[in-house]
Amino acid sequence: MRKIKFLLVTMFAALFFTACGNKYSVENLKKNNNLLKETVQKCKIKRNEKICINVDKVQAEKAQEWWNKTKPEITKKVDRIVKDLMAGNYATVINEIPERYLKYVAEKNSTSVEELKKMMTEILKVVQTELKIENVVYDVDAAKIGRTSAGRNYAIISSVTTVAVDNQKVDRKQDSLVFEDENKWYIMNLDEKTLKYAKKVYPDFEEIKVR
Repeated sequence: MRKIKFLLVTMFAALFFTACGNKYSVENLKKNNNLLKETVQKCKIKRNEKICINVDKVQAEKAQEWWNKTKPEITKKVDRIVKDLMAGNYATVINEIPERYLKYVAEKNSTSVEELKKMMTEILKVVQTELKIENVVYDVDAAKIGRTSAGRNYAIISSVTTVAVDNQKVDRKQDSLVFEDENKWYIMNLDEKTLKYAKKVYPDFEEIKVR
C-alpha cells in the first residue's frame, strides 16, 4: 500500500512539474508578454534554474529581434548626431536627451528645462573652443544589446573621439546608451554621473552596467 501511495505521489508530482515546465517554456514566454514580465520579476527575487534559463533566453532573443529591426534607424541617427556635433549643431545633441530626464535634472538644480538646455548649449560651446573634435569612430555592429526586466530594449555603443588639445591629439573612449521611452528612441552618454541620474527616472536602468 505504501508503495502504491509513493508511486501515486511521484506520478502527480511529475505531472505538476511538467505542466509548470510547459507553462514557462520558451515558446509560451515569447508569446505571452505578461507572463514573461511576471516571470522576470520572480527570477529577480528567487531563481528557478530551469525556468529562469528560459526567461534569459527569451529576453536575449527579443533584444536581438528588436536590434535587427532597429539597427538601420539607429545607425542613421548616430551618423547624424556625430555630424552635427562636429559641425557645432548642439541642438541636435541635446534633443536626443529625453524630456523626463531633463526635467528631473532641472528640478534637482532648481531651474527649468529651457534654462538647463541653454546652460548645456553654452557648456558645449565652451568645450568646443578649448577642444577641437577631429574624429569620432564608433562601431554599431559591435553594440552590446539587452533587455531590462521592464521589457525595455537597449544597446550600448562604444566610440573613440579624437580631440586636439594644445596641438596634441587625445583619444577619449566612451559609451552611449540607446533606449526607448514612450515610443521614441534616445541616445545618451553612458557615464557614472549620467547613469546615476537616469536610474532615478528609469529604475530598470539599475540592471545596466557601465562597461
